[in-house]
Amino acid sequence: MLFFLNFEIEITNTLECRKLQRYFCVISKQKLEMKEMLEVIRNRRSIRKYKNIEPDTKLIKEVLQAASMAPSAGNSQPWEFTIIKGEFREKICHEFYNFAKDYIPTASYIPEEKKKMMLKYAENFGGAPYHIIVSYPNFDDDVKREEALKASSAAIQNLLLQANDIGLATVWIGSRLNHSEKVKSILGLSNNRKIAGIIPIGYADMELAPTPREEPESKSRWLGF
Repeated sequence: MLFFLNFEIEITNTLECRKLQRYFCVISKQKLEMKEMLEVIRNRRSIRKYKNIEPDTKLIKEVLQAASMAPSAGNSQPWEFTIIKGEFREKICHEFYNFAKDYIPTASYIPEEKKKMMLKYAENFGGAPYHIIVSYPNFDDDVKREEALKASSAAIQNLLLQANDIGLATVWIGSRLNHSEKVKSILGLSNNRKIAGIIPIGYADMELAPTPREEPESKSRWLGF
């Protein structure tokens, strides 16, 4: 009787050990995934020079899938994606350059030594082979319109991070180009949609060091702690 009791205790202990092993394996995996995710976030860069190589459209679909997982008010998912290349891309680049050639030389926040490079980039968005345009509904209601923009911006962030994770480079264009009726006409967007961002995407042909970031403490307010 004592033998069976000890045997049952041993089995129970073994099962508990296995449960604990599985638990700690899950925790370790979660910590590793969190570390990898933070690395993806830290390593993302705004790239302005691209190789003359078109990524497989399967990769573009992957970043769109990630973008579609963004949160939105009431799960409304207000974003729409327009993916362009060829003549559509060239027309958008032309519109951007027409704006930038007058704007960049007089922009006080752009260092003088960078203006030449920025003008070169403005000619064709650094040669990115594809552009992804993210749009959202232009609701009459200010709150609904703002919520749609927030959700679409979250979708863009997902897109940027997923692209970085699979070896693609991006930059988020949020200039006055997004408010151009000519651009909307080129893209076939109706008047009831606005553009949250134009995202050139491809393979990077440059390397960038991390840009300085302010510590969260300087941007944070803690209440009730």
